[in-house]
Amino acid sequence: MSADDAHQDGEHRPSRAPRNEVRGAAGVASETVDIVSRPIEGTHRAISDGVFSALGKVGLGPASKPVQVLHDGIAGGVYSAVRGIGHAAGTGVGLAAELYRTRSGRGEWTPITSRAGGAVLTGAVNGLVGDHMVALQNDLAVPMTLYTSTTDAEGEARHAELPLASPEAIRDLVGDHPDRDLGHVVLFVHGLGETEHAWRLADEDSAGEGYAERIASSVGAVPLLLRYNTGMRIAHNGAALSVLLAELAQRWPVPIRRLDLVGHSLGGLVLRHACHAAVIAGEPWVHTVRRMVYLGSPHRGAPLAHRVDQLASRLARYARSRTWGEFLDRRSAGIRDLVAGVADTDVPLLAHSTHHGVAACVTADEHHPLANVLGDLLVPVDSARGALTDVETLPSSHHFHLLNDPRIHTHLLRWLAPDEAPDEAGPAAPAE
Repeated sequence: MSADDAHQDGEHRPSRAPRNEVRGAAGVASETVDIVSRPIEGTHRAISDGVFSALGKVGLGPASKPVQVLHDGIAGGVYSAVRGIGHAAGTGVGLAAELYRTRSGRGEWTPITSRAGGAVLTGAVNGLVGDHMVALQNDLAVPMTLYTSTTDAEGEARHAELPLASPEAIRDLVGDHPDRDLGHVVLFVHGLGETEHAWRLADEDSAGEGYAERIASSVGAVPLLLRYNTGMRIAHNGAALSVLLAELAQRWPVPIRRLDLVGHSLGGLVLRHACHAAVIAGEPWVHTVRRMVYLGSPHRGAPLAHRVDQLASRLARYARSRTWGEFLDRRSAGIRDLVAGVADTDVPLLAHSTHHGVAACVTADEHHPLANVLGDLLVPVDSARGALTDVETLPSSHHFHLLNDPRIHTHLLRWLAPDEAPDEAGPAAPAE
């Protein structure tokens, strides 16, 4: 997907049309009934066909034919009825919710993703089938949105959608501290099946501060958090993010002198695609990128995604399991893209930026023979390293520890430290 396509698409921007997330949730439930019932029906049909075929081989074919026709008709009717009831229930719940909102005089629904629990569930669903949800115009499909993060007097994190209407509106939201360097922005991009709330995991281990809050208080930079549909193609999300960052740079209250990018897992691959799309399109914002940090990003692919791909292919070879192969093939394009990761020849690392990474392993010793094999349970150490030359290893940790770990806080503070002196000459010219 090109940057021009992203300009025309509009999916990368928050939808301002009224969103009925109750209807969206009901739609997801009814689609789940449809998706799950089909492989069950297929297996049922394959077994019954085998039974009736065996009867035919022993000379009972003519006698069993009426029974087979009756069986197939009843079974097909039952499965169709189950799917029909599921779709009807989903439509009915959505209509009832809209009627309630209209009659009660309510405005827009409070977004499910405004609460941590709802965000986890919605992010997971989008990670699994987010591209299908966009195709079906489901109200729970996550639009690409930028958020700010601040900590209130009680130490609680507060996320607010960044208003891109005007520089003044942005300044009112982000310029809340006299020591804040508005010219230094750090963007955090979450991974598959997550939202911006994921960065707050394990708060008790980090004294209540996530990476964004720590960067704001210790580095003085402005932290931004991205929320996006992780079920879409990685290249699609990258191109859409490039367009969104171009708009951000135009509306930011001061010239952005330095932009640092931090991605967890799939988020790191999205950032690579965003920078590559910006270079191809000649977007000025990419010249301000100084540091890029990848936390467990599968540059060389994720074996689990590859094994699911292999399993789907094998199941599709046999009649009794074919529909289960089709079931696995319903997984999102974002998951499919994790099979291969990102090819350095197609999407090279941004030449004028420095690149840093963290690779986790569940073993206590990073040199243990199983350290790379097991990796962080989802991404091998070698894949997390990719072509990076500056990579820290995090032993005794799994993939989701990377979202909020005190040891990584230390590395981030070093990598994202403020410049010793502002670069009055502006950002360096691109080296690509």
